[in-house]
Amino acid sequence: MAVIPDIALDILAEPKSVKMVGTVNNEGVPNVVIISTISVLTPEKIAFADICLGKTKANLKQNGKLTITVIGSEKKAYQIKCKFIHFDKKTPIFGLWHEPIYQKTMMRLKAVAIANVIEVTEAGLDL
Repeated sequence: MAVIPDIALDILAEPKSVKMVGTVNNEGVPNVVIISTISVLTPEKIAFADICLGKTKANLKQNGKLTITVIGSEKKAYQIKCKFIHFDKKTPIFGLWHEPIYQKTMMRLKAVAIANVIEVTEAGLDL
């Protein structure tokens, strides 16, 4: 496992940072979605809400490959490659997230996706 560096942790914590999750199915078809609920559990483990993940959820169940891209307000960006572990419905994090996510989105939390960090790289931006 890899560790998310402090500067990337700071960007992930920025409320206005853009956070995207990319997955791919077994045929190589990519899927990218914006997910505002990405949260760092530890510097080696990340989580995000499953509210309506459709293709993303199917891809994670197929092969567990995902990449998180985060872009901060200072035009710094990081790519975080991860290995999906499981969808959590029973541990305290699900209970902690359930009501706040409903209040924010008016949608029910189905599960919390948990993933291990494999590699972190700075993404070059020509902005």
